[in-house]
Amino acid sequence: MFFYDDNRRKRHRAFLAVLALLVSFLVIPAGHVQAADAALYSMYQRAVDFPQGDLSRLAQVLRKAQAGEEITIGFLGGSITEGRGAANVQDCYVSQVYKWWYEAFPFAKINVINAGVGGTSSYLGVHRVDAELLVHKPDLVFMEFAVNDTFSEFCMNSYENLIRKILLSESNPALVLLFATNAVGDSSQAVQAALGQYYNLPMISYGKAVTPEVEAGSFTWFQIAEDVVHPNNMGHSIFAGLITTYLESIYAKLDTLEINAEHLQQYELPAPVTRQVYQNAHIENAATITPLEVLGYDVYNFNYHFSDNWYSMQDGSYISFIVEASNIGILYQRTVEGSFGQYDVYIDDQYVKTLDGNYIEYYGTETEAEELFASPDGSKAYHVVKIVKNPASVNTDFVIIGLLVS
Repeated sequence: MFFYDDNRRKRHRAFLAVLALLVSFLVIPAGHVQAADAALYSMYQRAVDFPQGDLSRLAQVLRKAQAGEEITIGFLGGSITEGRGAANVQDCYVSQVYKWWYEAFPFAKINVINAGVGGTSSYLGVHRVDAELLVHKPDLVFMEFAVNDTFSEFCMNSYENLIRKILLSESNPALVLLFATNAVGDSSQAVQAALGQYYNLPMISYGKAVTPEVEAGSFTWFQIAEDVVHPNNMGHSIFAGLITTYLESIYAKLDTLEINAEHLQQYELPAPVTRQVYQNAHIENAATITPLEVLGYDVYNFNYHFSDNWYSMQDGSYISFIVEASNIGILYQRTVEGSFGQYDVYIDDQYVKTLDGNYIEYYGTETEAEELFASPDGSKAYHVVKIVKNPASVNTDFVIIGLLVS
């Protein structure tokens, strides 16, 4: 379409302005413009240095937008996806990627769902993706949990379950995996990228783009980040630029891409690598489940993202539930103020663990999700979950956001 070329030039100029600001950070002698261009080009090439993946579904989304149809794009992840570190909502990478779609395809209706929640991993993601994202029937999903997922079999399991849940969802969305990083280059990218390659998915790594430049002294981490984790405006612009440059590259070869028509609908995925125990995972809260017994808890909208929480402010309080599940977890609130208490969890009268409502900033999260029980053989059964104040706890305040059930 004729409008694309004009808008493409505008976006290209805008992205060059971002890169020009980045060039001012690069430790390159004055006048060596070619060296700066080479450094920026290398960042992008590293970011997409993965097997290409199956682009059939992504190409279909671009064609729908090109034809002026309505498309829905979803973003699922933690605080970086939520926009933490950006000065304003419009500065976060999600908003900037939305702007690319809006300007590239002005006759299409572009819907964006930002399902980023700070401090959360793919374990919580697999429990909330249906209600917060897949219910909107997205055409395309970008997913980022590389910083918040630990390098563990547990997170590998939840991440793979999430991949399969998205790919098999009703709207048959395209899925692009994103990998962020922190100040020391830590992330679970290696595990997640291996799964991405196994499922033949496109992938983009912010970490691979910026970490070598920081290590080489081209710029410092805190020139592109607000703290040890969250990108600042510049970091968000770099992240968005990597994604939109990738989209530009796919669009440029749209007519020559090899398309697997079978993959535009639901198709048989490769055999799972890990146990598929979260395919019906969901969250039960005060609006969806009635306690078996309760004393000292009231229902509040305490958490900024999740509503219908149970809030205990009374000494000797307890609450219990009957749930049918093969896996049970809990989502609860934590605070850096040190004013919350410690509560013990029992399942079928057996002590499981003590939950601490307090944490130290950068060594915890406000919204904590923990698995409490996993059936050894994956079978479902009825279980009684009871949460009581620990006798040694000085404070009584405690917020249960919900039960994680599958």
